This record gives sequence, structure tokens and C-alpha cells, in this order.
Amino acid sequence: MRNGLSAKLAAIAVGSALIMTGCGGAGSQDEGAAGDKVELSFHTWLPTQVQWPEIIEAFEKENPNVTINYTREEDYDKFRTNLDNEILAGEVPDIYGIQVGASFDDYAEFAKPVDEYATDWIDKVSDVAVEETKTEDGTLAAVPILNAGMEFYLYNKTLMDEIGVQLPKNYDELVQVSKTAADAGYSPFAMGASDTWHVADFFVWLSNQYGNGDDIYKAANGDIPWDSDSLVAAATDWQKLFADGVFQKGAVTTNTYPQARDDYFLARRAIAMPTGSWHVGMALEGPDQEQPGSAIEADEVGMAAFPQIGPNPGTATTGVDFALAVSSELDGAKLEAAAKFVEFMAVGQGQQIWVNTLQGFPVANDISVQVDPAEPELGQESLKLVDETLAGAKYARKLSVPGHESLQDDLGIVLQEIADGADPKASLAKLNQ
Repeated sequence: MRNGLSAKLAAIAVGSALIMTGCGGAGSQDEGAAGDKVELSFHTWLPTQVQWPEIIEAFEKENPNVTINYTREEDYDKFRTNLDNEILAGEVPDIYGIQVGASFDDYAEFAKPVDEYATDWIDKVSDVAVEETKTEDGTLAAVPILNAGMEFYLYNKTLMDEIGVQLPKNYDELVQVSKTAADAGYSPFAMGASDTWHVADFFVWLSNQYGNGDDIYKAANGDIPWDSDSLVAAATDWQKLFADGVFQKGAVTTNTYPQARDDYFLARRAIAMPTGSWHVGMALEGPDQEQPGSAIEADEVGMAAFPQIGPNPGTATTGVDFALAVSSELDGAKLEAAAKFVEFMAVGQGQQIWVNTLQGFPVANDISVQVDPAEPELGQESLKLVDETLAGAKYARKLSVPGHESLQDDLGIVLQEIADGADPKASLAKLNQ
């Protein structure tokens, strides 16, 4: 099925074409001769406000004639809503962030094919990452920038030591650690389950521990029904995470950012927070810290892989977490400037600066994360664990199904119903087409 956004975007594509025929797009004019100042709009949910200054300072040092007008949203869902509105208004940003997954083709429709501006350096990007940013018809529509994976969790080692618990190795230990935390007056694993992206990501990771491991991808492609035994078993255990008190009360009405992070984990109200690999930087002192000024500022923080829940061992899911698209309306000096920025972020100094914050892991073949060897032992152990876990990943983090652009959101809504007590089999059956 096509969602409402897909239909709107299809209509907008026709309307935008008519507008551009009459007067040309806002970014379609060549802004002067070489050497003139060029301004580009960049709308995104990443980098963060903390990460951006160092990145843009380095870019402007290399490219003093290019100004990037950076607009950032707090989270991906808000960004996507505002990007939809910009597209509907015929005001596509010159450069915009984009995520792989079910809705990728919708946003790629307004992007310039990468082979029109990056042929001389795109081979420096991982072939696997490049494949993830191709549309259904094989067009490379965006440049991958960061890789990331699920499912991990941040934990407050200082707090866990205080209440006498260790990292759980299996589901029974997970439940016991959560109970001990609750008895001590703390929330257990602070889950942002009001975010459909997070519950869908978690469930994709969880589902790989049942059946043949890849059953969820078969269901997404229509090869098996969503209410197959293996997926029902996974959804039943998903429900138990809430019923058994592993996740905090009210998790389905808690978002990941800022609530689970700020109101629970950073407020020292929770011993842990399920999240992705991009948060491993919180276990280190150097990169992009979020603890200063918080209740856990003096605490020792680590990151671990979420323990096995299903009958089969699970590995991380992984994939391109962030890519950059260039508006199809750009040409001339603006396109040349945008290409420089994308290259800088994908294979240049911007890639190195950003991955060093541990927001994500590199897509460039010759770049690796660099951290100070004086970083805390637990932080370095956490980084090594995440790196090795992602290297062993077997399955994709996102479901990408042409013609079913709303799948991630639809799955997330169904999982929220199940978390609230709905019958897993009946709820999953709603996804059958």
C-alpha cells in the first residue's frame, strides 16, 4: 500500500515540474562566476548542535566561498515532518539528510543522482553502504555518510554497583536486574517506545533470534505472512519485556529523545537505556559528551549489547544511518559547492571529524575511528565491543520495501499495541497485504 505522504509527494512531483517549467526552481540558477560566494541550505536532524561547529569550521577553511545555512531538528520524526512540508511547498533544501528504509525512495525522488556530481570519488565509499542508498530502479540517489547498528544499551556502572547488580547475560538475568533496580527505587531499562522508529528497530533485531533469522525480511517482502509462528513468538517476547518490568512503566508514552535519555538516564533515574551504536561516545570522555551538568556527570558509563532474548543467538543489525541528498534543482556553482560539501562529509575531513565523535561508524574505506588512548578503560572496552559487534552483523537494521513506504511506522504502531497488551498474532496480521 502507499501511504498518504507517498501520494502527496507523487502529486507534488508533477506540480513542482510545472512550477520549474514556468520560472525555475529556487536553487536552479548558477550563482555567479567561480570565486563568488555561494550559499546552500542544509536541513537535517544530524549532526548535533555540539558536533556541527567543528565540522563547519573545517569545511569553511577548505571552502571559504561556500556558506552552509544549517537547520537542524531534534529528532528524525520531526525532521521528516518538516521536510515533507518543505517538499509540499516546493522548497526542497539544497542539501538534506536522508535515512535508508521504507521511505527512502519517496525522498530520493527529489534528489539529484549521485553520478552527476560524485563520480571521481564515490569509489572511496564502502560498496555495501553505496548499495543501501540506491532506489528500487538502481539509481544512487544519496551518498552514505555514517553506519550504525542496533540493539545496544547504555548503562550507569556506578549506579549498578551501588545497587549490587551486574550486566545481564540472558533473559532471566535481565528480568532480575530490572526487578532489583525497581526495588531500589530506580527505573530499569528506559525505553523510548513512543518512537515507532525505535520499536521497529528493536523488533527487527529481536526477530532475528527466531525461526530462520531472516523471517521478518521475508514477511516484509510478502513471502511469508506477518503472523507466522516465528514472528508471533518474537512479538510475544517483545510484550513480555513490558509485562516483566524490563522496560519502565509508561514506556509506550516515552520518547527516546529527550525523555528516555534526559528524564531517565541522565537524570539518574534509570540504570540503563536501550539505544543504537551512535551513543557509545557517552562511555568516553572526549567525544560529544552529554553528561556535563547532568545528575550522572561523575558516574562511570558503559555500553553493552542487549542480551539474547529469543531461542537463537542474535547479532547486531546494521546499515547506513545517515546519508546526504542533493536537491535535483541544483546546477552550476551551487551544485559544485554542494558536491564539495558531500565529498567532505563522506570521504574527507568531515568524515573523520564526525566519526571521531562516535555519532556513527565510517563509510569511507580508508577512515577509522580515532580516540585518545588516555580514554577510560570502560569507554575503550565499550567502543571495541560495539565495533566488533557491528562487524559481525548479519542482517539489515531497516526494512526497505518499495510500494510500502509506511512499513516501519506501521510496524511500530502494531508493536506499541502489543506492548500495551494486544494479542500478538492478531496485531501482526494487520500488516499482511
